[in-house]
Amino acid sequence: MRTIHYTDAKDQLLGLMDAASNDREPIVITRPGSGNVVMMAMEEYEAMESTLHLYTTRSNAEQIQQSLEDYAKGNIKSGDLCD
Repeated sequence: MRTIHYTDAKDQLLGLMDAASNDREPIVITRPGSGNVVMMAMEEYEAMESTLHLYTTRSNAEQIQQSLEDYAKGNIKSGDLCD
């Protein structure tokens, strides 16, 4: 993850926005004495929000975790997707 001081970020804003959008890597912008912030592509933020939402319900989180474990063990079934 790239880190940049806020004074440099001000001078490089357009390039940082392009990098965050194109590379899909968050960029940490630091400010001594204040909180740091993260710049990221909107699509990445929305995906993160959706994932967090899915994990807010214990039953969803357990089902997702079980599915990931099954996949890692090769316990998968192929099938057709419906519309």
